[in-house]
Amino acid sequence: IYRDAYHWSNLVQLNSFKESSCLMIGLSLTDPNLRRLLEIASKSIEEPKHFAFMRRLTSKKFMEGASGKPLKISNAVVERFLERHHATNEELMRELGVSVIWYEEYGDIPEILSKIRAG
Repeated sequence: IYRDAYHWSNLVQLNSFKESSCLMIGLSLTDPNLRRLLEIASKSIEEPKHFAFMRRLTSKKFMEGASGKPLKISNAVVERFLERHHATNEELMRELGVSVIWYEEYGDIPEILSKIRAG
């Protein structure tokens, strides 16, 4: 699909990204083909019109480390790093025409959706 820009599924997705507002839940947004399509669609808009739920990494989870062993680093340093990390992700998504909706736990998503639905 990535090599065939005119594959039917690419055209359907691109049309959706150009003509509609999309809410993306459960996507990491790291797929190169998806990012390419979002980038193409974003060229015709000034403000982001799509939304993506992304899990915010908390300092507690970060401090646990990938190995499960606590990291030896100050909480203040971790907080500053995560603030920059999340801001960078928001800016990268904005360039693709996507606004980020942050959540910390998967259980937060239904409540956020209810608030969106309620207006």
